[in-house]
Amino acid sequence: MSFFGDLLAGQAAQKASNYNASLMERDAKVKEQNAEQGYKVFEQYDLPKFNYYAERQQSTLENQIAGSGVEIGTGTAFDIIAENQYMIDTDRDMAVYNAEVVKERGFNDAIMTRASANVERFRGRVAKRASYFKAADSLLTGGKKMGYF
Repeated sequence: MSFFGDLLAGQAAQKASNYNASLMERDAKVKEQNAEQGYKVFEQYDLPKFNYYAERQQSTLENQIAGSGVEIGTGTAFDIIAENQYMIDTDRDMAVYNAEVVKERGFNDAIMTRASANVERFRGRVAKRASYFKAADSLLTGGKKMGYF
């Protein structure tokens, strides 16, 4: 009787492992979708909004300097405008970099989740194979007790 129980236990362990792996695969897909969606929001909303306000700030600065009677293209006024543009460009580059890091982190999480799913499937196969050996052992042990061997 334990022969069949061992076989059924191995099959049940493999089915459970496959089910858990399928859940992990689904979670990995969700993580990838979240990473892609988050980056699209950045590209389509956050970055254009940043660019809009950066251009307004730069224009306001140039208008204030020009309104004060200082020539924009030379000396300190030029240095101020160039420094402001440099800071805007740096901030934009950092925002893009941070958005890409968040996206890649999501993709890496998905990869790790898929790897865990593969490990879970492997555990199920090992449990099923182990049940074969355990079932064979119970047959041989039972046969020995009954005097067949």
